[in-house]
Amino acid sequence: MSDPSPEPEEIGLDLEPDPDPGHDPDGGAGTWLVAFVLLLGAVAVAVFLFLPDGSDNDPVAAATTDDAVTESPTPAWEPRTTDPAPTTDPEPNPPIGTETEEEATEHALPTVPPSEHPPCTTYLDGGRDSAADVEAALDEAAGTQFWTNSSVDLSADLVKAIAWMESGWQSDIVACDGGTGLMQIQPDTEEFVNTRFETDFDRTDTRDNAMLGSAQIQWLAKYFAVNYFGAPDPGSYDLADDCSRDDAVPDHQETCLLNSVISAYQAGFGTVETALDSGSGYTNLQYIETVRALLDLRPWE
Repeated sequence: MSDPSPEPEEIGLDLEPDPDPGHDPDGGAGTWLVAFVLLLGAVAVAVFLFLPDGSDNDPVAAATTDDAVTESPTPAWEPRTTDPAPTTDPEPNPPIGTETEEEATEHALPTVPPSEHPPCTTYLDGGRDSAADVEAALDEAAGTQFWTNSSVDLSADLVKAIAWMESGWQSDIVACDGGTGLMQIQPDTEEFVNTRFETDFDRTDTRDNAMLGSAQIQWLAKYFAVNYFGAPDPGSYDLADDCSRDDAVPDHQETCLLNSVISAYQAGFGTVETALDSGSGYTNLQYIETVRALLDLRPWE
């Protein structure tokens, strides 16, 4: 719609009729024509001076300008050093004991004796005993009670699992730190067990090595049961407890006799004493978890 014509006073013109009619032969028509032309000129000037240019009326251009002001600048590109994270949440790992055998084998469990060893690894003369001979030695050792007035409920599977963890049932292996044979018996352990139980076992012999390992486990069981878990002395000490206490805590992290014995077999009883006294937890949780997993998987079968 066109704008209505402005009143004459809006453009500053005095259009009062001339008192002398003879002065305007057209009777005022010429004056109105001049006023109309001036009005059109004023409108044209206003349009030219005050109408915004086309770029300001472009909504795309306006939005781009606003975005540049309100958005944060894009960070500089950096090289990726790792693979991008998966776009979907990974499935949670099931607790040990609920996973299938196929899933469990994905863990870094020593289910196969290693084929390569550090350069300092050596081997005993005479070669490696067969799996059948090793298992027979471990069964005998687990069934031998070393305490005279006390007893330890010790399963053969626990001795077998620790032996598998320690050596992969390699009866002739000597590790870089001096650990020897199935149960990786150190010279100090051999001397301690033989002194405490008045025996004369040789760690380089397969049967004796298994006996030394079983005796050490039984000594640790009584020591922690009496000193940390309120068991009587003499007494009967149970290593069959699965340590299930709190559903929110994995069984291998629970403070219990079985976990203490497994931990101390590798880390030493002094290290476990410190952990129990301070409440800081076991220092070798991966070792405990793996031995417990081997109890379930039984890779020697």
